Amino acid sequence: MKGPGRSTRLISVITILCIILLGDAVVVGAYPGAPWFRPGVPYTENFPDPTVVRDGSTYWAYATSTGGSLMPAMSSTDLITWTPRPAHSPNPYNSDPFFNDSFPIPPAWTRQGTSRSGNAQWGPGVAKFGNRWVAFTSWEVSATRRCISMATASSPAGPFTDSSSAPFQCDTDPAGSIDPEPFIDVDGSAYLLWKSAGVVGSTPTRLWSRRLSADGRSFAPFSAPTLLLSTDPGTIIGGIPQEDTWEGHGIENPSMVHHGGAYWLIYSGNEWRSGDYRIGQARCVGPSGPCARSSATPLLDNTTTRLGRGGGSIFTSADGRLHLIDHYWNAPYTDYPPYPQCEGSGTCTTQGQRRSEVLPLSVVDGALSVQPEAPSATAGPGGLITTTPVRAVDTRETGRCVDGQGQTIRIGSRNSIPSDAAAVALNVTVTDPSAPGYLTVWPSGTARPTASNINFDAGQTIANMVTAKLGTGGAISLATNQGCPNVIIDIAGYYRGGSPSGGGFVGITPRRALDTRSSAPCVSGSPRTLPIAGTSGVPADASALVLNVTVTEPTAPGYLTVWPTGRSRPTASNINFVAGQTIANMVTVKVGDRGSIDLVSNQGCPQVIVDIAGYYRGGSVTSGGFVGLTPTRALDTRTSGPCVSSSGRTIIIADRFGVPQSTDPSRPGANAVALNVTVTGGSAAGFLTTWPAGQPRPIASNINFVAGQTIPNMVIVRLGAGGSITLMTNQGCPDVIVDIAGYFTMPVD
Repeated sequence: MKGPGRSTRLISVITILCIILLGDAVVVGAYPGAPWFRPGVPYTENFPDPTVVRDGSTYWAYATSTGGSLMPAMSSTDLITWTPRPAHSPNPYNSDPFFNDSFPIPPAWTRQGTSRSGNAQWGPGVAKFGNRWVAFTSWEVSATRRCISMATASSPAGPFTDSSSAPFQCDTDPAGSIDPEPFIDVDGSAYLLWKSAGVVGSTPTRLWSRRLSADGRSFAPFSAPTLLLSTDPGTIIGGIPQEDTWEGHGIENPSMVHHGGAYWLIYSGNEWRSGDYRIGQARCVGPSGPCARSSATPLLDNTTTRLGRGGGSIFTSADGRLHLIDHYWNAPYTDYPPYPQCEGSGTCTTQGQRRSEVLPLSVVDGALSVQPEAPSATAGPGGLITTTPVRAVDTRETGRCVDGQGQTIRIGSRNSIPSDAAAVALNVTVTDPSAPGYLTVWPSGTARPTASNINFDAGQTIANMVTAKLGTGGAISLATNQGCPNVIIDIAGYYRGGSPSGGGFVGITPRRALDTRSSAPCVSGSPRTLPIAGTSGVPADASALVLNVTVTEPTAPGYLTVWPTGRSRPTASNINFVAGQTIANMVTVKVGDRGSIDLVSNQGCPQVIVDIAGYYRGGSVTSGGFVGLTPTRALDTRTSGPCVSSSGRTIIIADRFGVPQSTDPSRPGANAVALNVTVTGGSAAGFLTTWPAGQPRPIASNINFVAGQTIPNMVIVRLGAGGSITLMTNQGCPDVIVDIAGYFTMPVD
């Protein structure tokens, strides 16, 4: 928040701006004509209560009023070197030839009206809605009270304008409303977070959230504020008792991000003009809460040179990693002294300033930590980059089931997925359908194909792995034929854009390669060979296929196995079924002799439908590329025991079952594996989650099952510590069978 920055305007002609980032190192960036930076002098004045928003490859930072600018703005392409925004043209203030304020004229409803004299905004938050930028800021309406403004601009550089006659949000708490920060959820819905301002040190303060309209310029119809956190120990929010430990009755500056399948909230606590001012953290169920503090201690400690580190904002960089921008007092100061004049050739004194820093964050043991995440690996074009599963959408929370009209879900440029990703590996779950039906996933902007990904019965919860090419705007489309189920999507990884090289994935709009209901015969105990490579849009040199295989109308319970033609039938299965059932599963299979695959069932002679989602290029496998194997069984707890419980089970994959370790000089090491995982014989309904060993368990699932059910799903998972993966169920302790279909080579750093 708090306190306006320096009000004395320091005008110069040519300037160089730098900001102290990532330690005490100074990196200089230049821009001519900023009014409050001296030539050749590192930027050491205020940039308090900073917030960052990304626009493509450019980051924009905004701060509380300072240096004669009501809303100072800077931009960067690397989060290290920052430059001030360009000067306005035309210039609304002819007396200032280098005027560069991103919010030049205050709202008319402020205490000082539209006059710049004596006016100051606190704690800005900015986001893009469509082709417009929206800035939320707080301004004085009386000597002791502030309210929130909503202003718009056509560019992140501004100028932002608020032509309204009244505040956007104004709480009845003693000091009103401050520190607004917008949050865009993974499904595109938007929320505004803010603080209702009590009196720090004497009355409790609260952090709020309320859903915004699609354009961000009003609150959503029928929405209402929901409480996220409070410093009142007598308050219980969503069953979570509130506390006030180090926070001193004061919490403010809420900022939220969705990362690693979780909603993370940071906030600042205690008195801003003190070394006790720090950043706290909480983990939330969703953007409307409830939230639980995830650490009893502040995120940042003081240092010998930095005191009162707070006023921050959390954001995701273009490579999907977490970052924090905050401000700190340059020790030993924790308040503003009288400012010296800095005109002409005089030297500016840097005492008593709140400077900004950008710090990398990671999630360690279920909490945010100020340390970098592992560097992003770089795969070749078409190569797979795996992630710890990230929940991209849950329509149970958005309130809109997936019907025949369909929905478009933006994946690229969100959820740690870059804008140039070509395709994504998803685990898609349908739940609560009102009637039997099927779900289809396809690239947005293309015609809905004759294909299906998940078949479901009324009331059923069932999942399937889906590899989908990204369409227009980095999005996918979803639709059902009936039943309007809720849909949950977890992201397991993405395939890089560009012209795929050996082992790289090429996604296509799904095409039907086989439907025995019309072509006959059903698939029996005698293998059926299906040529694919060289047909159906798949080149003859494809090395492996990504298929969605559906069985229907079996006369008896059984299972179906898919493998490369010309190889011995493996001890493996891809789909388990009961008499009369319709069930689908994604199958990744190496291409066999004559570009073909074989299918067989042990009994029941089901009809089989095969839809092609894409293929892997042939040739020498490059970084991140896929290497198909004849299916190999890696685990069967029916014979090895024990069942997989909520305690979890870790199995070693690397250097076994044909999957090489990264230390094998003759082959590229494996980074991730493609598995067919089957659960059977669970004693109760539940779900199974698979993730890299050594990592926190994600908020995601791979298979949903009911008591006694046998059900498979395709799983793509990165190898974790020791080349291993971990499996866990929430209840039911089923037996689990794991078959390996292939592996993805190690991307290079």
